Amino acid sequence: MEPTTWYLLRHGETTWNRELRIQGATDVPLNDIGRAQAAALAHRLGSEAFHAVYASDLARAIETAQIATGRTELAIHCCPELRELSYGRWEGLTSDEAQALNPTDYQNRFDGRREDFAAPEGETSVQLLERVRRFHDAARSRHEPAQRILVCAHGGSLRALLVCLLNLPLTSLWNFDLANASLAIVKTWPQAAVLERWNDVSHLSDLEFPQ
Repeated sequence: MEPTTWYLLRHGETTWNRELRIQGATDVPLNDIGRAQAAALAHRLGSEAFHAVYASDLARAIETAQIATGRTELAIHCCPELRELSYGRWEGLTSDEAQALNPTDYQNRFDGRREDFAAPEGETSVQLLERVRRFHDAARSRHEPAQRILVCAHGGSLRALLVCLLNLPLTSLWNFDLANASLAIVKTWPQAAVLERWNDVSHLSDLEFPQ
C-alpha cells in the first residue's frame, strides 16, 4: 500500500520572530524576509501536486501557504485547530521580559516543559495537542493512501501534529527543533508512520538576510 505523504511547512519569518518576541496566537504577518523564505519553499516544492492544502488561520501561515503553493489551483483550507500555542499575556514580550515578569512561571514553561502549565491566560501543551489532534483525526479520515497533503502552520502546532502522526507521547512535544520556513515530510500507513525529513532548511541557503 502506498503511504499518505504529509508535507509540513512552518511559516516564514515575522518581525516578532526577528525581535525574539513571543508570538503565540497573535496574528502577526510575514515580513519581507518571511515572504522571500516562502518563495524559496515554492522553488523547493517545484511542481509537486498536492491533493489538499491546509493552513492555520493566522495570516503568517496563510500567506506562507499561498506563496509556497503558488502553482496550485487548490484552495487553502484554513483551520483554527492549527493555530500556534497561545501564550496569553506573554505575547508581544521578549523572552527576557516574560522571565522578568514571573521567573517561576517562565521556568515552568520554557525550561521545565510542564505539559500542564500555561502562561497567564494562555494554553497548556495538553490543550494544544487536543485541538491539533482534532485536525489530525479528521484529516486522516478524509484522505486516501498515496495522497500528498500539505500543512502550513507553526512551531508548536506542527510539533503537536508530528506527535499525532507518529503516535508519540506528549512528553516528546518539545524535543524537536523547527526553524522558520522549514520543511518536514512524514509518510503514514494505517498502522505505521515514518519521519522522512525534519527541519530541512537547505532551500534557504542561497538567501541573504540582514543580521
